[in-house]
Amino acid sequence: MATVMVVEDGDLVRETLTRLLRREGFDTVGAHDGREALEALEHAHPDVILLDVNMPDMDGIELLEALHSRPDWQGVPVVMLTARSDTHTIRRAMQLGAKAFLIKATFSVAEMLESVKKYAAMQKPA
Repeated sequence: MATVMVVEDGDLVRETLTRLLRREGFDTVGAHDGREALEALEHAHPDVILLDVNMPDMDGIELLEALHSRPDWQGVPVVMLTARSDTHTIRRAMQLGAKAFLIKATFSVAEMLESVKKYAAMQKPA
């Protein structure tokens, strides 16, 4: 099964997303912020990254910039999670390769799982 990296500074949110993904059969890797995610990416090879925008130390946009600068990470689909929907952040994330945006206050579990399954399936070799 595919591996999903969940990068979220909120412990409860990260643990909940991880639990839901595992229930669906995904392997998961968790990270508290962008720096921790970069360290984990040296060893983990996720098929999809769920990435919070607002985090301490290194936020989601900064992590996207780092991913975008590394050819070996550019192909990993990123689904952004955010508490707000300002167009500047969304536009910048899409320029850096984010595939989708989920607004925390409004997305459903089904919507999140659908996005992850869609992008994980795209990573499978033909």
